[in-house]
Amino acid sequence: MMGKTHIAVGIAAAYALTMPKTMPEFFIATVGGSIGGVMADVDVKIDTSNKFAAKASLDALYGEILAIAIAVGALIGDYFTGGDILQGTMGHPPRSIIGAVLFIVLTVVGEISKHRDRTHSLLALALFSVSVFLIEPHIGIAFAIGYASHLIIDLFNKSPIRILYPLKKGICFKLCYADRLGNELLLVGGVFIIVAYVFLHSLL
Repeated sequence: MMGKTHIAVGIAAAYALTMPKTMPEFFIATVGGSIGGVMADVDVKIDTSNKFAAKASLDALYGEILAIAIAVGALIGDYFTGGDILQGTMGHPPRSIIGAVLFIVLTVVGEISKHRDRTHSLLALALFSVSVFLIEPHIGIAFAIGYASHLIIDLFNKSPIRILYPLKKGICFKLCYADRLGNELLLVGGVFIIVAYVFLHSLL
């Protein structure tokens, strides 16, 4: 699916499963869900060999930039509203450093991998989630949910993902294309869940 869809579904899934009630909890779910939602696509390379490849690769890049912007905005919001994301990260330097190093290593490995290969697997989900959990446990949970949402909705595509890596066989349900109606429905559904959850929370 496309970048904006992965972000929307990642955040929506994080909201639905962590059920944030306080402002800090919303920021945590937003950071983890947005970054987790696009992290699997770190394996996408810029490809201008044809129109479709250029559209897909640039979309992934823009999705990552948007996810980072959302996460940074949430971190800033958390800081100025008295949240403890940064404090929690800085409060356990050895653990956070180990997590950050592992995250960087995994990211580099992902960047040199083929698309829909290593990073689109349950193994990558587990390793990336552990690295983020070491950096900040609460974000790690939301990140894992966002990452899992990416793998789940990508299974609906017509292109297989190696979700059981290192097994070579890829899996897909062949129900929709990544940039057509199925993608739009998931995007609208994700945004609807986010807006509805925030609206309902504001009434409580």
